[in-house]
Amino acid sequence: MAKNEKRTGFPGSARRRGRSLWKRRALISAALGASLLLSALLTLDLLPVSAVGFGGRQPQLGDISDRDYKAPAEITIVDQEATAELRREATEGAPVVYDFDERRRQSLESRLGEAFNAGRASLVAEAEEESAQAAEPGVAFREALGEEIVVPDRSFEYLMSNRFGAEDERLILQLVQPVVSRMIVGDPVEFKRQREKRLVVVRELGSGNERRLTEQDAVLTIESAQELVQKAATRHLADVDSKTRKAMLSIARVLLHANLNFNLRASNGRKQAAEEGVKEATISLRKGEIIVRDGVEITKRHELVFNGIREQMRASSRAEVFVGVALLLMITMAVVWRFGTRSLPRFPRQNKDALFILSALVFNTIGIGLGLFLCDAAGQTPYFSALVEENPGLMYFVIPVATATMLVRMVHNAETAALFAIMVSLLAGLQVRQELPFAFYTLAGSLTAALGAAHVKQRGTLLRAGVRVGMANALVIVALGLLEGQIHPVSLLISMALGMVGGLLSGVLVTGFAPIAESVFFYTTDVKLLEMANREQPLLRELEMRAPGTYHHSMMVGHLAEKAAEAIGANALLVKVAGYYHDIGKMRRPHFFVENVTIHHGENRHDRLSPSMSARIIQAHVKDGAEMGEKNKLAPPIMRGIREHHGTSIIRFFYEKAKELADPEKGDLVAEHDYRYPGPRPQTRESGILMLSDSVEAASRTLADTSPSRVQQLVQRIINNYFRDGQLDECSLTLRDLHAIARSFIETLSAIRHERIDYPDATDAEGKKLEDVPDEGLVERVEPRQKDRSERSGEKRDDDLKRLGLP
Repeated sequence: MAKNEKRTGFPGSARRRGRSLWKRRALISAALGASLLLSALLTLDLLPVSAVGFGGRQPQLGDISDRDYKAPAEITIVDQEATAELRREATEGAPVVYDFDERRRQSLESRLGEAFNAGRASLVAEAEEESAQAAEPGVAFREALGEEIVVPDRSFEYLMSNRFGAEDERLILQLVQPVVSRMIVGDPVEFKRQREKRLVVVRELGSGNERRLTEQDAVLTIESAQELVQKAATRHLADVDSKTRKAMLSIARVLLHANLNFNLRASNGRKQAAEEGVKEATISLRKGEIIVRDGVEITKRHELVFNGIREQMRASSRAEVFVGVALLLMITMAVVWRFGTRSLPRFPRQNKDALFILSALVFNTIGIGLGLFLCDAAGQTPYFSALVEENPGLMYFVIPVATATMLVRMVHNAETAALFAIMVSLLAGLQVRQELPFAFYTLAGSLTAALGAAHVKQRGTLLRAGVRVGMANALVIVALGLLEGQIHPVSLLISMALGMVGGLLSGVLVTGFAPIAESVFFYTTDVKLLEMANREQPLLRELEMRAPGTYHHSMMVGHLAEKAAEAIGANALLVKVAGYYHDIGKMRRPHFFVENVTIHHGENRHDRLSPSMSARIIQAHVKDGAEMGEKNKLAPPIMRGIREHHGTSIIRFFYEKAKELADPEKGDLVAEHDYRYPGPRPQTRESGILMLSDSVEAASRTLADTSPSRVQQLVQRIINNYFRDGQLDECSLTLRDLHAIARSFIETLSAIRHERIDYPDATDAEGKKLEDVPDEGLVERVEPRQKDRSERSGEKRDDDLKRLGLP
């Protein structure tokens, strides 16, 4: 089925195209999402920092303008303080509403008539002996008049004695009617205060009509109303006796109540309407109109105009700026990614790498934003306020802008880190008020960080790299000071110190973030590789115990590969560690591999197997190694070395043996692909070096003649065979690299397999050759020395060799 798919190109190629299309879409989606998020961080004030496009130091109140400031466009600015003052004045001047009950006179006349009629009716009923059914005259009178009117007892006794006469009713009405028809206020103090401050509107409850209260309108108090009743009694009760006058006057006084009352709800409504009716106080500017001239002191009005222009421009163009920045970032990312993948062989091409780089950009932007916020907050404290006024950007040098680039360099190559540093610098320049000097500051520090984090063999290397970044920061700060022509010794020294601290912080932060990046994105740093290279690792210890020959072979392969990688500038540490683990799959069936079969005490188990079965067993160690690696959670680069260290090469020994045993007349056919490893072929330079190192080290053990020329022939033959077989086609090893690798192999193997001097036989003092002289030191390690040396010297040589483990 696999052959048919490969031949026709339909099902398999369709799946590959589908996977490629999905990866491309995922990459585009991730880049678009990162562009939108970065644009939002830069333009929508998601972080407490200045938005892009609205930068520059704004003149402050009391400053002297250093140039003419003009309106950038026709603009209208709302003066919030003036508007609030106008609204306050409007609410204070809003009229208050008082309700006037003009129906009070009619109501009083009606109630007073009903009270007198009820009293007279009660008297009549009482005279006709119907007291059981009728109420007492006093009770009936008071109920009809109302509970709020309390008639004095003496006056009530007079009315009873006078049998609630009609003349008494007329006299009382004559006293109160002229007074209750006028406005009587209950709280004269508050009324006077309100009337002095604002307009008073009187609303008639009966008709609903409203009218303004003028100065000519007299408003009575309860006391003044009682005085009027007293005067009326003098006129109308002059002909009656004193007893009647006192009773009528006391009753008239208790009938007087306030009929002009304050309406809080209606008054508040008038205040709200007055406030809503006030128009905003605005300042209108034409395009190009001078706001403040050079040399003029900045006033409060100037500050208001500057703030208004800034906010209005921010609000009017925020959407356009957001889209523009997002589009700019998307284009820049696409160009950088295309340039890297097309022009740089070692540039990462997997979606995982793109996601890591985009995440690093986003988190770096967030970090710088928070750093700007903290620096601005610190700049407002008394300790730094004076320095910040003199140099507004001084505090920003402490921000560890090189952190992300240092982290990228730890997990990727120098080319990737350089491109990332450029992107970080552009974003930092946009964040810090579009300042180009800060972009240069970030670029210099980031490139220095990438240089210092190139080969991190221990955690302290990051701190040293941070110190180098700090020194680069200090030099750039000096250069920027010279460029601006403002060299203040104290400010310069503080800026340099802050730059040093910022560089050191970068190293410290990367020390903490590196393990997170390793875990989340499955990256393998040099520190992780060094931990895996420890020969006390459980997997290596198990390999040494179960397959000692394979273990020593792996150690030699790692050494060969490391030297070869150093010769061509590849990752020497990675290929060395991969060499240690590349054959761990042989632990599952160690005795089927010749390096683990002792010559005298073991047997070659392949002698009893068919060539095809032997090939399957040999092939299986790649799959077994991958399974063991996954079980032990080995790093992805090490897993790649395990899977690719044989590529799809042929198992030549058993393939040739199978062809010898095959009988063409019986139809025996030997398929070459049955004797090839499953692959894949090496995809990286390190995997290619590992493949060559594995074969060269194994083949060198068969050399009887280990002279440099013989070693050179062996190395060249193996490399040429792999080259002709196409095993190196998918890795980026060049012919120059292969020449350098071959030279490294020859030098290393010649040093390892060098010829040794044939030591002469032992002789006595006279130069006579000694026979069967025992090695007492070695005998002691096997068996305690015998006291009788004569017996010991008479033993045979063969017995001594047996003690050394030889037959």
